[in-house]
Amino acid sequence: MSKNPSDPSALLEQLKKIRVSKTLELKPTTRLRTEIVGLDGRAQPLRLRYYQAQGIFHLLLVKRMVLGDSTGLGKTLQAIGFLCYLWDKEAETKAIVLCPKSAIRQWASEVKRFSTGVQTFVAAGSLEERKAAYEAWAKSPTGLDDPKSILITNYHSLVRDWDYGGLSQVEAVRPGAKGAGALKGGLLDTLTSSTSKLVTIFDESSAFKNPSTKTWQVCRNLSDKSDRVVGLTATLLRNNLMEGFGIYKVIKPDVFSSKTKFLEQFCVLEMQRVRGGGRVPIVVGYKNLVQFRTMIEPFFYGRAKHEVSSEMPSLTTREVLVEMSSAEDKKYGEALSGVLELGDGEIKEYEDTKALTSLIYCQQCVDSPTLLRYNEGDMIEVGDDVEEVKLGSKEQALLDLLNDEFDGEKVIVYTRFERLVGRLQKVLQKSKIKSARITGKESDKKRAEAQAKFQDLKSDTSVIFITDAGSEAINLQAANALVFYDSPWSWGNYVQILGRMIRIGSPHPSVFAVHIVAERPGKKRETIDAAVLRTLRKKKGLIDQIIGEAAQGALKFDRAEGGGLRELMSEIRRGSV
Repeated sequence: MSKNPSDPSALLEQLKKIRVSKTLELKPTTRLRTEIVGLDGRAQPLRLRYYQAQGIFHLLLVKRMVLGDSTGLGKTLQAIGFLCYLWDKEAETKAIVLCPKSAIRQWASEVKRFSTGVQTFVAAGSLEERKAAYEAWAKSPTGLDDPKSILITNYHSLVRDWDYGGLSQVEAVRPGAKGAGALKGGLLDTLTSSTSKLVTIFDESSAFKNPSTKTWQVCRNLSDKSDRVVGLTATLLRNNLMEGFGIYKVIKPDVFSSKTKFLEQFCVLEMQRVRGGGRVPIVVGYKNLVQFRTMIEPFFYGRAKHEVSSEMPSLTTREVLVEMSSAEDKKYGEALSGVLELGDGEIKEYEDTKALTSLIYCQQCVDSPTLLRYNEGDMIEVGDDVEEVKLGSKEQALLDLLNDEFDGEKVIVYTRFERLVGRLQKVLQKSKIKSARITGKESDKKRAEAQAKFQDLKSDTSVIFITDAGSEAINLQAANALVFYDSPWSWGNYVQILGRMIRIGSPHPSVFAVHIVAERPGKKRETIDAAVLRTLRKKKGLIDQIIGEAAQGALKFDRAEGGGLRELMSEIRRGSV
């Protein structure tokens, strides 16, 4: 590998040559293992695929960049490989990995699996336990023959501990304060300042997509202290262009100038009246998308699965249409009207302007009567008659899929509602279908146990339920199918969820994604399920134009531009007329 060119144009030309080469090879390094344990429990050679070698080359050549490969292509392995090769040249380097809380143990496990001579310091648990990990990492030696050090923590802990014990500017100059005028850095602020060669890896970089958050501010501070910065994300843009601006202002701040300039250059703005008679600019569209991609090109490299790997399973998607019962349809009509009676008699009234509330109630109505506090056997008045609450129409559809089409297969079931998972597990248990769950309610230990049960091809745990809390940093490639009981409202989340199943190492040549879509009786009028899918299609169109197609084989999404919650609610109301 040649030295890093000082001329940006020369560097880009070198990167372009790397991006088209399928014969790239990296010399062996003692810190990257040559053998690992596969999904079947057997030892197998660790072979870097050409596109993984491409990614490592990029990370070595470009000091600040985003690796935006699709889920399942091995971004974690590429990041670990990059560190192993970097340590050959810069032994004094220490690394920090920032990731979602759910991914901390996964990162520690992957470092152990893929590397040797590398020690991890996991900052988790109580403040004292985290402090011990921070300080042990900071004090770890960096000699040529010493084990190399990686600190692994999550974004929430980073924000809490960055300024812990420090003295702010205001406190430092407070009249009469002891030691006034002397600033004192916080816990992590101070420890990272004492590290001469620091590499920071931001996993799931969309965690700091919003510059107005404390997370963004602290990540920017850490980035400024770092010699090298790597962002890992399969979803640089989850919903809109401004997210890319926020992420790059941390990873490579000089790619774009000010927010005002960015809005003028890439956004179509309209002035909208607000209370008090004022007017504010609102983003209603985007422009100059080719220029946006050109500006990030030297500092962004992302490959879609179908472009680089024939080893990935092919994806087929379809919809299962389910007609709601009369009682479910009545409740859905109430949710649309803004006056909804729950099973315990409580009346929920909400203004038409509260789009999010309306959408949540609409989704709960089509998902399960239990989300509306009804129990099986309760009665609901429908016109002049009453109807007994039984198994929900979508609940029955899920049961039919698992008992028939996917009998004996490993299946992921996604839902937005953690509260629904326990109910669905009980429904499956009555049919002797064993399941596990990964939601925001489980401890790291429970999550790991659930993942291990499902991933074991010999285990009789055939179903695993996940929510958005289980959509990132979890390998579930044992799955042959993924059932969307309902759909996420973000295209980025949709891609992440598919990525739990479509990964390197899948034992299946093809996999399936099934959307259970509720319909109202009578004229087969659409519900929120169809409206959400349309909104996802619109969001995907913009993102595909900029960073490429992330989920080939998914639903045939169009290329229109996406809208917000109010637009989604308007579509639902139009469909109910």
